[in-house]
Amino acid sequence: MRETIVVFRRELRSYFLSPIAYVFGILLVSVLLYYVTEATLQNGARATAEPLFGTLPFMLVLFLPGLTMRLWAEERKLGTLELLMTFPVRTGQLVLGKFFACLAYLAIVLALTIGLPLTLGAYGKLDWTPVLGSYLASLLFAGSFVAVGMFWSSTTRDQMVAMLLSLVSLFVLYQLGNPQNIEYASGWMPAWLVDTVNGLSPHKYFVSIARGVLDTRDLVYFACFCGFFLYANALALETRRTKG
Repeated sequence: MRETIVVFRRELRSYFLSPIAYVFGILLVSVLLYYVTEATLQNGARATAEPLFGTLPFMLVLFLPGLTMRLWAEERKLGTLELLMTFPVRTGQLVLGKFFACLAYLAIVLALTIGLPLTLGAYGKLDWTPVLGSYLASLLFAGSFVAVGMFWSSTTRDQMVAMLLSLVSLFVLYQLGNPQNIEYASGWMPAWLVDTVNGLSPHKYFVSIARGVLDTRDLVYFACFCGFFLYANALALETRRTKG
């Protein structure tokens, strides 16, 4: 546990020492708020926080690969991964430390958008249950995509390759749970196959939690999804450690 906290602090500190992290945060928040403003304030539309969380999943598909590509690929390129592997720390502790540091950074970025629902709540009647549920769903959704991005980053020393692999993987996962695609597939695919394909995507469970209703099945899904890719991440690193 102590080793995981050390890695967590080291990694989280690196985000605030890197200009890329600031650019990522500013761009993501700016794009989200722009689309929300367009959707809620244009033509006298009803003020609501729904456009914020409706836009967020696709924005994470586009932005997260650029954030996760460096997590292991940069360590391998700089030769610091070999140094980390010589420390008295387990591979799983390294993976968890980096994962929770990235998740903490994203939580801080999400917190920067809290001004929107606060403003809407001050000038109108806002139902806070789905808003809080949406923030939780966003963090879990982001965590699942971080786990995927970390896995691909652990398989290569080239950051651009890691980013492209993550981008393609996350885009496919997102589209598998896209309601429009599900509705289209329902017209020609068996219902059981549609449910199976839809059940693979974090997007389905994001939408479920964002309604403001906590279902343990949704939480179990995110835990299993993240656990699978983090375990695969640890295996990839452990294989490299074994080969030297």
